[in-house]
Amino acid sequence: MIKALMLLVASLLIVVFYPAEDLYNPFDTPRKGEISRQRILAPFPITIFYSEQELRDVRERVRSEVPPVLDYDTTIVRNVKNRLSSFFALIDSVKQSAPSPSLGKLDEWFRIASTRFPAMSQSVITTSLNTSIDLADIRRRLLIIYDEEIYRIGFVESLGDIPEAGTPNVVIRQGEQEIKYPRDRLLDKALAYGRLLTALNRMAVIDSINVDYSYQIGKTFLRANLIVNLAAYNEQVAQALSQVRNVKEELDEGDIIVRSGEKVSAQQEEILQEMVRIQRLQAAEKSAVRAYLPAIGRVVLVILLFSVLYLFLFYFRREAFNSNTRLFAIFLVFAIQLFLVYVVNYIADLVDVQSIYVYPVAILPILITILFDAEIGILTTIVFALLMGIMHRFSFSITLMTIVIGMTAVFTTRRVRKRSDFYRIVFSVVLAYVVLIFFVENLRMSPGSEILTDMAYGAIMGILSTALTIFLLPIFESLFGFTTDITLLELSDLNHPLLKRLAMEAPGTYHHSISVGNLSEAAAKAIGANSLLARVGTYYHDIGKIEIPEYFVENQLSVTSRHQSLTPSMSALILASHVKKGRQLGEEAGIPDDVLNFIEEHHGTMVMTYFYNKALEQGADESSIDKFRYPGPKPQTRETGISMLADAVEAASRTLEEPKPARLRHLIQRIINDRFQSGELDECPLTLRDLAKIREAFAQVLMAVFHQRIEYPKKKDEVLE
Repeated sequence: MIKALMLLVASLLIVVFYPAEDLYNPFDTPRKGEISRQRILAPFPITIFYSEQELRDVRERVRSEVPPVLDYDTTIVRNVKNRLSSFFALIDSVKQSAPSPSLGKLDEWFRIASTRFPAMSQSVITTSLNTSIDLADIRRRLLIIYDEEIYRIGFVESLGDIPEAGTPNVVIRQGEQEIKYPRDRLLDKALAYGRLLTALNRMAVIDSINVDYSYQIGKTFLRANLIVNLAAYNEQVAQALSQVRNVKEELDEGDIIVRSGEKVSAQQEEILQEMVRIQRLQAAEKSAVRAYLPAIGRVVLVILLFSVLYLFLFYFRREAFNSNTRLFAIFLVFAIQLFLVYVVNYIADLVDVQSIYVYPVAILPILITILFDAEIGILTTIVFALLMGIMHRFSFSITLMTIVIGMTAVFTTRRVRKRSDFYRIVFSVVLAYVVLIFFVENLRMSPGSEILTDMAYGAIMGILSTALTIFLLPIFESLFGFTTDITLLELSDLNHPLLKRLAMEAPGTYHHSISVGNLSEAAAKAIGANSLLARVGTYYHDIGKIEIPEYFVENQLSVTSRHQSLTPSMSALILASHVKKGRQLGEEAGIPDDVLNFIEEHHGTMVMTYFYNKALEQGADESSIDKFRYPGPKPQTRETGISMLADAVEAASRTLEEPKPARLRHLIQRIINDRFQSGELDECPLTLRDLAKIREAFAQVLMAVFHQRIEYPKKKDEVLE
């Protein structure tokens, strides 16, 4: 029930929350940047409206496109010219009335000129009265400059008075006439002064004139003649805004939305989305269920994909299927992978990157393969690739990319024995990205620059995927109790505190564990089991003997056994206690469950025959046999089953007086038969073929251990002591 609930909830959450596409949109609607496979016509009139923000942006753009209005005031220009002429006329009349006036008369005329032209500097008035400058020529030149250089367009008092606008022009009105003039060429008072001085200097190059004197007179009479007409500007803005409609685009029935073979633009995508929305509303009016069929179809497809994964685990990886924790871990990896794809896709949209190669699709294959095995990694990769294709509107390109990159990641990750192996994974995944992009994009005739860019994206994603996996791996190991090869390698270090303590306090058990580890590793390799787990698990299978090592035969240095003074039932309790004590020591040391299982399962529920028979001899009832059993459970995995056989074979092989190959094979076969017939191997997935391979592997190792040595000749004078 829990497994079915997880399947349903995971499928619903992925369909609802994974926003690769809109939940209710049909799969065949092309998106921005894609090539339309067919010509799409509007099936009915379609109207696209602006959003509130878009409408505000349009209004602001319209407002900015209205040019400021400036009124050309001819009265000011006429007054400027008249006042210039009046000044020269006054000076001329004064000088003509008295060619050689007295000093007192000059002072009086100076006061008259200063009173009528208060803005004129005293030095200019004095110079005008006392010198013989050709005033008519100066006046003529200044009027020419006014007409041609300054007042042909005119100038404003300050450029800051003109309203800001997005258009580069302003409108200058003179009566009924309007002209557009570049804003950046307008003059203000300071620029008009500069224009006057420049014109005078240009004239001075040809004719000899007093530039400074003429400039002081000319700038005194300059007045801004361009007046900002805010009322007219605001009226034009209001008129332009009144013409803005809330409609972005209108299409009639039968209009072409997008042509076959054409790349879909953002505007066309918006029209297509609106068309789909209207179709969905029309479908909902006819039938409520019909509107939800796209979403229901996606849910069903996702459930089917995960059901395939369930079936594989049920038939071929029953231990993973039976563990709700492990199933939840698989779904969590899917969730993290899809979330990261969504995040990268969202960022790519923000920066306008249209490439499927920015998806970090190697995270799930690497993580699942390390946490479980290559077979589960292969199937989950296929499921993930199909899921990506479905959620991205049956995109074959995304499915192909995910399968190629994912399979490369799986096969290079199936044996990760040290952290540096991740460099090999990075290189393989990056190479897979580059090769795939090179061939696929060349088949599409993509430009060379785009191919190189996609290769760069692929290389970055290959590195990023592996880095994220390294970050996530310890979290999954801690949360779900996974035992990876990296963890096992760390535990295989003989300097581990528990192993060092075992070597010091129970050296016989320590050497026994090392030997059993060698046997287990060889047997696991022979049948394709996890050889590293088999070896490491047997290293720790007898750590419970640390507390009372002298009660176990391999640690007894004297001939007299401690058990001679104990009752058989007490001896059985002491021997069985090393299982419980070993589990306790392992948990305190943080040993993972996959290794701790070797402690509990390596004896299964076997009877301690020696002490049971001894109890029978002392008059015990046969029904007390359960008191002489190990607590179990029986081996649940191939690796713990191998450790049970290896433990018994290693201990029994030391009792052989002449360990010849035939005797060793007979001993191994007898022990395997005994464990098989007693039912101790019933709960682990070891087959008869596996047992035959295990027997041969044990024999090869033991024959290497007990090989014959030649007897070296002694010297004639050697004295034996």
